[in-house]
Amino acid sequence: MKTLQIWSEMARRKVQFHNSEEWDKIVLWGLFLWSDVEEQLNRGELITFMQKENRTIWVNPSLEAWETKIKPLIENHTLEELNKMAGW
Repeated sequence: MKTLQIWSEMARRKVQFHNSEEWDKIVLWGLFLWSDVEEQLNRGELITFMQKENRTIWVNPSLEAWETKIKPLIENHTLEELNKMAGW
């Protein structure tokens, strides 16, 4: 999965499922395969309470990832555009 797809999927889920919620209050943000987001987990951009053995995991963004990667996508793209960017 490409990096832009990961951040677009996070933005898409925020807009589609949690539009009225504050970003830091969302419990179930993004659902990914561990292997798809391992780089972001290692860099601390994504955070999970799950273990690698789970393979499919829920993740939340760090403050930095929210500010620099997800929020700009939400501010500059429609839900339809985010869907396409995320591969839907």
